[in-house]
Amino acid sequence: MKSSYLAGLLLGILLSAGWGLIACGGSNHTLNSCPPLSPPSSSNGSLAAAVDPLVLSEMKAQGLVGVAVAVAKNGKILYTQGYGYANLATCQAVQPSMDFQIGSVTKQFTAAAVLQLQNAGKLNLDDTVLTYLPNYAFDPRLTLRMLLTQTSGLPNYLDFPDVSSWVNGVSEQTVLTQIAQAPLIFAPGSYYAYSNSNYYVLGSVIEAVSSVTYPSYMASNIFQPVGLSSTSYLQPAGAASPYTQGPSPGLIPDPSLYFSAGALWSNVQDLATWDAALLNGKVIPPGLFSVMVTPSGLPIYPQGGASPYAMGWVDATEVGHPSVWHNGETAAYTSFNGVFLDDGFSVIVLTNMPVKEDTPLLNLEQQLMQSICTSSATAGNC
Repeated sequence: MKSSYLAGLLLGILLSAGWGLIACGGSNHTLNSCPPLSPPSSSNGSLAAAVDPLVLSEMKAQGLVGVAVAVAKNGKILYTQGYGYANLATCQAVQPSMDFQIGSVTKQFTAAAVLQLQNAGKLNLDDTVLTYLPNYAFDPRLTLRMLLTQTSGLPNYLDFPDVSSWVNGVSEQTVLTQIAQAPLIFAPGSYYAYSNSNYYVLGSVIEAVSSVTYPSYMASNIFQPVGLSSTSYLQPAGAASPYTQGPSPGLIPDPSLYFSAGALWSNVQDLATWDAALLNGKVIPPGLFSVMVTPSGLPIYPQGGASPYAMGWVDATEVGHPSVWHNGETAAYTSFNGVFLDDGFSVIVLTNMPVKEDTPLLNLEQQLMQSICTSSATAGNC
């Protein structure tokens, strides 16, 4: 991955609403309110030496409250660590087992669910959206494949004027109606442009085809079979508390706002397990996983250049390894999940605060992979 190229792409990939810095009520607690934490310690000294300084440096640069990191291979944790605070009111430190909202990393779960249904013969990727959602005024040219690859031309619903009124809950019908009626940015299937609308609509398609709610489908067909005990649609008890700039107490919108585009919660261990399950054919057959990680190659709108976006993943090469990644940002959490396609080496980073710039977690992920995979002391892990 080259950050000079991906910086522009990342502008569209961060899942965030314009009101993302609204704070909840209550008194502010600052990082200075809590005592300094002892430096991380681990029995795996070489990986700790490669990971800890980079994470701590990025936390300081971004003013982050808390971070959890995992380095894994084929689902086996090689190194995991919590940094900073999960709750400034109680001065509770981050533990690697804690849950964070993962934002747009949700999209790879939604894409996998759609591909499962394709494998079961319950839908076809090249069917139109109207085939499954006939009660809405979607353009008849729109297909499920276009939604998955972000090539539909649908505008981003999180930019709609009404979004601030949806924080405390919104019906699918309301959001789908506005998405379907909004003018397209370009002719379907002609360009790539990142839009959360694509994956919101896919969640409704999953419901229409499976006859169960999106959360129920994910729990029964993804989370439980794969063994993701810490991945959920609703906020779990004990999750890291949300913060925004300041840091101020952060906002967690009703899950109906982000829905299948970004509402899920998880921890670093579950995401490592998820990466391995996908690569090893435990979620969808290898042939469909290949489809999942293959970009459309259509030009990026409007500047051109072939899109590296596949289906819930971005195609890349890191330290000579073919890889895929995706990030996510909600009102108060940031996430990053990256995995090598050839050997299952993965790095996951979760925070309980949105980053201040467009690419710092992408840069941190790259730095971690490069630090581990180019050092003689740790390269054997890659």
